[in-house]
Amino acid sequence: MIKALLGILVSILAVTFLRAVMGLLVKGAKEALQPDETSDSGSAPPESGTRLRKCKTCGTFAPETRMLRHSTRETDVFYCSKDCEKQATA
Repeated sequence: MIKALLGILVSILAVTFLRAVMGLLVKGAKEALQPDETSDSGSAPPESGTRLRKCKTCGTFAPETRMLRHSTRETDVFYCSKDCEKQATA
């Protein structure tokens, strides 16, 4: 009887320990797979509080501060690049 209770207790402790170790391994793997925020990947994250605007030509969304803006009487038109701007005016 005592042997069975001791076996159950050891099993519970082993499962608890293995779950904690697996949780740490999964957390470490997630962090390793995420892109490094300090590395220079060529594109900075969008500034907080900046509205996303849609390029009139290609439909790409980008922060308003990075878009090329053309104002008309009715509305503002946004382009994501000079190439899209040229396509729209051609």
